[in-house]
Amino acid sequence: MLRSLCLALSLSVSLPILANPADHPLFERFPNATVTNSLEVAHERFLLPRALPPASASLDFPTKAVVGDLLRHSYRVEGASTLKLYENYRAAMEEANLDIAFQCGPEDCGNQRQVQALGAHIAVTGNIFNFWRNPYYLLGVSPDEGLHIAVFIGGHDGDVAIQQVVVTRSDPRLDLIEIDLAYLNRRIDSDTAEIPQLSAEERARDHALLSRYPGARIRERRHREYERFVLPLEPVQAHQREDSFRREDLVGDLTQHFYELEQVSTLKVYENYKNALSSADFEILFECALDACGSSADVRALGGRLATTGNVFNFHRTPYYLAARRMTVEGPAYVALFIGGYNQDVAVQQVVVETRDIAANLIEVNADLLHRELQDSGRVSLYGIQFDTNRSDIRPESKEALDSLAELLREHSELQLYVVGHTDDVGAVDYNRELSSARAKAVVDLLVSDYGISASRLHSAGVGPFAPTASNATEEGRALNRQVELVTRQP
Repeated sequence: MLRSLCLALSLSVSLPILANPADHPLFERFPNATVTNSLEVAHERFLLPRALPPASASLDFPTKAVVGDLLRHSYRVEGASTLKLYENYRAAMEEANLDIAFQCGPEDCGNQRQVQALGAHIAVTGNIFNFWRNPYYLLGVSPDEGLHIAVFIGGHDGDVAIQQVVVTRSDPRLDLIEIDLAYLNRRIDSDTAEIPQLSAEERARDHALLSRYPGARIRERRHREYERFVLPLEPVQAHQREDSFRREDLVGDLTQHFYELEQVSTLKVYENYKNALSSADFEILFECALDACGSSADVRALGGRLATTGNVFNFHRTPYYLAARRMTVEGPAYVALFIGGYNQDVAVQQVVVETRDIAANLIEVNADLLHRELQDSGRVSLYGIQFDTNRSDIRPESKEALDSLAELLREHSELQLYVVGHTDDVGAVDYNRELSSARAKAVVDLLVSDYGISASRLHSAGVGPFAPTASNATEEGRALNRQVELVTRQP
């Protein structure tokens, strides 16, 4: 007989270890019931029908979205009635103090098409076949909403099929992906730096920036130096041309991975990647989840643009997509992820593009070149001074540029300068103006305190986004506009 639900919040019944591990720990199956299908996924999102469709011809059931550890079963019982099973399930839910959020029976579960659609929504295989007669549906919810149980019961030729879904609130770890910021801030000595070619034994190597999700295995890996990559910034429709959707056209060192995982949900993998990127101050450029990523064909097309093979194969269910960017010493680094599932497995299509900021090499940092540029035009942009994101703290990588600037001022004692901070136009104008002023002042203060330059020779100012040197419509242009400029000042 169906055992009452054992909930710590309402019951203290001690359950024995069940003989068949396929059953849910909260349930003992109905006598003589056999398992026809089961599916277990940790920390998944599931839509539970909570009412009938608003129209008699509609199959659009209102749903309640729940997230937690998901366990689904399909059972078959011979020689039983749907009514008897329904009454047992209802009695068990009531004994466990579950609220019956929604229920329906043979008279009010809708027409045949609606009943079949309702059962299919709960069934592991997405189909109840002929088991739709004398139907019953129950949705039970614990008082704290930490547990949701949905059951569809339907009959055929004297037998009964049970479609059962249990979602238990979970608190997953979100620290399973690591970001190595030291890798982002490394300095590449030249554009011809060699990257070792992968041998067959070295294929299972992660990108230095991102660790793989625990337990993941590499199916494919691809690396290209100075490659072009089109980064989608909106859902991509199947057969859509590259020039017909919002995108970022990138050129840089391209690394792609195709990972496979078992017994985990796409949601959990996605949340770990997003948490890792956000913690490392990556800017999320675009993300989509589930139906928002488009139709099944559209989702496959989106994932295929990231995949090493151009194809995600069957891994397109319950999809998540994310594109992010972070500035580094050498230029913007981009990470794109497409995460899709198939049965109980998950695949991650991962792309890392390391661009070389064209601004980084515009001015060679040496005192002679700085002086010549000041003599010729009265100003020079100094891109070698780096700041922490959204702060005025000068990064250690700026030492070379600061050393050259101090050398310039020592060798030309008559020289007086305006030190002017600039930003791009992303964000509030007043904030950017204040940030540019603080950064310019930080440069002056450091030259005075650490290099012994007289404060009377330097004057700091910030103009924010008001004097751009390039268009703010592209990342390359915005990178050019984030600068410290030196302007000659008359004594």
